[in-house]
Amino acid sequence: MILMMKAQKAILSLFQTEVLIDSSAVWNYLQLFSDKQYVSINIDIPVKHSQYNIEKHNGNTYLIYNTLFSSMITLSDSEFIQYKNLNFSDLDIVEALIDNGFMIPEFINEFERYEYYRHELEDKYSSSAHYTIALTTKCNARCIYCYEEGIDQYDMSFETAEKLANLLCQSEKEINITWFGGEPLIKTDLIGVITEILHKNDKAFKSDIITNGSLLTESMIQDKFQKWGVEFVQITLDGMAEEYLRRKCYYRNKKDVFEAVIKNIDSLIESGIYVDVRLNTDSENREECMKVTEYLKNRCSSNPYLNVYPSFLSGKSRGLVECERINYTDAIYKIYPPESGLLKSVPKITPCFFQQEGAFVIDTDGSILCCDRDIGKRHTKIADIDKITNFDLLKKPTNIIPVVRNQCKHCVYYPKCGGGCSAAYSSQNSQDACFMEKYKIECLLNKIIKF
Repeated sequence: MILMMKAQKAILSLFQTEVLIDSSAVWNYLQLFSDKQYVSINIDIPVKHSQYNIEKHNGNTYLIYNTLFSSMITLSDSEFIQYKNLNFSDLDIVEALIDNGFMIPEFINEFERYEYYRHELEDKYSSSAHYTIALTTKCNARCIYCYEEGIDQYDMSFETAEKLANLLCQSEKEINITWFGGEPLIKTDLIGVITEILHKNDKAFKSDIITNGSLLTESMIQDKFQKWGVEFVQITLDGMAEEYLRRKCYYRNKKDVFEAVIKNIDSLIESGIYVDVRLNTDSENREECMKVTEYLKNRCSSNPYLNVYPSFLSGKSRGLVECERINYTDAIYKIYPPESGLLKSVPKITPCFFQQEGAFVIDTDGSILCCDRDIGKRHTKIADIDKITNFDLLKKPTNIIPVVRNQCKHCVYYPKCGGGCSAAYSSQNSQDACFMEKYKIECLLNKIIKF
């Protein structure tokens, strides 16, 4: 037996007591709790396996990882049999398994207790505010998979941009902005308007951009990004040049646009701007996405400012089935491994932007939304910037938060995923809502068990 990662004792202790901690006290409890305060439960109490244990075997050793308590242990064949049968001849193994959450009291319903504490802590994790600002719904490309297809084409007005900026200045929280579209770099003038007002009011902020990368210029990166507070850029590549052009369908389809985007990525990472290259993948372009991944790795070596990650397009027609997704992500992650810190991270309090307090989407007309997939669908708005005085006072309606799916309630990855993308719950493919955490965890654990 080797204990590779100890459980986070403050969290573990919440799942070993009969009495729930009152909502007004749980935050302070977690903040002030030290491992020295932890008291192991009586080993005579009936126990069961945690529903959040992932078990791996390499032929010689068993590895168990718990996604709720972020603990990890290796067991020999004989020790694993004791664990599976809950019948122990070695008390040291019993204590290690209980004190790290691999076994919990039989009376505990882990999912219900996790949900209770998750909801009690939601507002405690909103010390910063995040605003996704849709500067325009126009775009210089017509991606064949875009979920904004068919919505009306509008730009945010200068008046709306100024109102929004002045409203942001009223917040007492740290501000993070995502410049969004359409293609946000069509309206760099509005980025200038908003950031200038923030600077004049000494309002600290950081920002990132989600862009196709084709409108970036060297002067923009060198001269504008610092003023705009840009620290991170997400760019989508769907394949090498020919496939990329076929899928992007630029209005002005210059043959060298792929090469221009690659050069822009070079310039960004050389300037210390973090870049995530997103691979929007389906059954038709997965080989092309692999080529892009290998190409970037060879071109950029191990530049710490560049990350490449897969994302699956929704729907049954061209979507990958689960076994294909597993094999594909494993191949990508061998080239660009996921952050190992995921295994040590605390359980998710809010799964996505939609449910996060203090996180809002601002549409081009000033409508306030909960999700970027609702841009252009103004019937989903929860407020208008004209009708509020401070974002800090705005709460998301509880009646719009979807019920957790049954398959998520019983999923071993749930504490790291939180239930996935609410907007994709209605997809024909039930896996479309899943975040990439489960694939990352599998990749990291498989890598560990092979050593």
